[in-house]
Order: sequence, then structure tokens, then C-alpha cells
Amino acid sequence: MTSIYKAFLLGALVCGTAAQAQELPTSHDPKVEKYLSPATNKKISPLGNPLINPLMNWKINPTKNKTINPIENTAINPQFKPEINPAVNESLNPQLRINLHPLSYTGKIMYLFDKSDELSGYLTQPIQDVLLCFDKNGEWTCYYVKTSENTYNLFDKEGTWTGNYLCYDNTAGYNQFDKDGKWTGMHVK
Repeated sequence: MTSIYKAFLLGALVCGTAAQAQELPTSHDPKVEKYLSPATNKKISPLGNPLINPLMNWKINPTKNKTINPIENTAINPQFKPEINPAVNESLNPQLRINLHPLSYTGKIMYLFDKSDELSGYLTQPIQDVLLCFDKNGEWTCYYVKTSENTYNLFDKEGTWTGNYLCYDNTAGYNQFDKDGKWTGMHVK
């Protein structure tokens, strides 16, 4: 078998079983553990805590802070740094490495929720500076690259910055913001 055929079979197996791969543990469920929900915990809500809101705290806003902007800082841009680009670096590509997929990942899996605290997807972390994104069916959709301010810029699978980014909520996870610094309602636990 060729390596491409093996990768295809592996991908088909992962995608075919991914929807049933991860059950949401109650310890990560913001509907059960209310302190994990930005809707009920103002400390982790960017609407209630200006320290974690990039509209108020420019240090964590890539449009205001050039050191965390991947257009200004090529050291955090996967188009210029192939070692953090899953499309180029096979060891980070979940389509080639099944152990990076939420189905078989042995590390800590993070869970992505929408504004209503509904599960939207999963994140795995192949290296310290990269988070891989999967939708709730287990399909790889994008990835994040870490910055010096403990934020993560969101890139599509080809390595283009979407303008979105994650900011640490100082307690339980991350909140996602759009390029204008507005909270998307998405949060990671």
C-alpha cells in the first residue's frame, strides 16, 4: 500500500467514527458546571471583565499590539514558519497523524462551545504553540498559533490568518474574538 492510500484509509476511519469519539465530560460542560459559562460567570466573560476584553485591553488585541499580529510578526505566522504549519509540517497534520485527532488523542482535549454553551468542536495540542481545531463531527477545520501574550491567532488549514483569535479568560479557558475585537460568543474549556 502506498502511504497516500494508507493516509486515506486512516482518514476515512477517523472521520467515520469521529462523531461518536468524544463524549463531553461533565467537568468541562458549562451547562452543568456554571462557573465555566461566560453567560453565568462574569469573571470569565469579556463583557463583564475588561481585563480579558481586547477592546479594553490592547495588550491582547492583535490589531493594536504588533508583537501578537501575525501580519506584523512573521515569527508567529505559519506562512513564514513551517514548523508551526500543519499543512507543511507532517508531524502536526491530523490528516496524517491519527494520534492528533480527538478520537485517539492521549493529551488533554479542550472543548469549543458557542454562546449558548452548546458543544461546537474540539481542540488538541500537538505542540505548545499550536492548537488543532475540529468540528463536533471530528473534521479538522483550522488551527491556532500561540503568541507571547498567551493568546492564539486562528488560521485556516492553508495558513491564512482569519483575523479571529483566542484570549485567556484568566480562569477556565479562552474566549474567541473577531478581527474587530468583538467577542464571538465562542469559548474553550
